[in-house]
Amino acid sequence: MRIRSIAQALGRRGGLARARKLSPERRRDIASQGGRSKALSRHASRRILENFEYLKRVNALRKTGSPHGP
Repeated sequence: MRIRSIAQALGRRGGLARARKLSPERRRDIASQGGRSKALSRHASRRILENFEYLKRVNALRKTGSPHGP
């Protein structure tokens, strides 16, 4: 695991060096975009789970022979 921790440290060092070159406004924009993407991803995954739950319930109604369905 020593190699992995060394690689992480070097990557962090490179990331910090790149961040120092960016203006504070640009860093803020990048962070904002990341936060927005994370929120949208969570929203999308929640909607997908809700759709599967809905589908499961619809299929359960079909199997019971609901008088309103085929």
